[in-house]
Amino acid sequence: MADEDKEPKENEDGAEPGEGDEQKKSKGPLKLLGGIVGLIGAGTILAVMAKPSVEEVPKFVGPAMHTFFLEGEIVGNTRDDNYSRYLKFSPSCSYFAYDLGYPESRRADEHYETLLRETMQFLVSQYLMDEVMGAAARESFSAALEEITEPILFPVHLGETSTPYEMDPKSGLRIGDSQERKGTFRGGFYEHTLHVNQPERTIQLDEGPELKFGGDEYDLLVEAGDGTKLYVDVSALEEGFEGDVHVGVKGRIRRMFTGDIIAQ
Repeated sequence: MADEDKEPKENEDGAEPGEGDEQKKSKGPLKLLGGIVGLIGAGTILAVMAKPSVEEVPKFVGPAMHTFFLEGEIVGNTRDDNYSRYLKFSPSCSYFAYDLGYPESRRADEHYETLLRETMQFLVSQYLMDEVMGAAARESFSAALEEITEPILFPVHLGETSTPYEMDPKSGLRIGDSQERKGTFRGGFYEHTLHVNQPERTIQLDEGPELKFGGDEYDLLVEAGDGTKLYVDVSALEEGFEGDVHVGVKGRIRRMFTGDIIAQ
């Protein structure tokens, strides 16, 4: 009789017997599903964090203006009357560059202004007065002036150097002696790379042909894939150096200006 008077006990939370077990069982799959979702989310976050960022290649900015000579003008004799006549003008240009202050920094190069003057005067000596004066003639003369001036204002740099004649401190490479006279490679500095392997004695410009060298060349000709020519001095290449070195120009002339040309 005593057993008959006993009633089923409720769980402490008020649930009927067996009801709590069913709730626990139903929560199990939910916890498992939540854990899987959490793992997937964490994995996605880690994947995003682990993805390497693409290095942005610097681009030319501008245009800006540059006056070639702060003092004085270009005075050059033309072919007229046995070179007894001359032109006088003050050249300037608009340009693009990675750093718009670069043209002004060229003034620190002791060769810069002398080379500019001699090159421009030589160009004038190839012309007759009538081949320079007049709208159409002046446009042609300005184009020729730009062609000979741009390699002086924006020379090819190899590595992190302030002037084109310096040695790259990281690799020991420098521009070869013939680059100024015979080199035709003029790609943007941050867009082109020399792949160098000193132990294997190989050098390659971008995807151009790989070249073997001896190690004492001061004017080694290296060709790009398009056939343009770069001259490199490898005579002081660092022992054991393996790596990439940027090479190219740091700006381009957009347009050349002669200003008023005085003919005498």
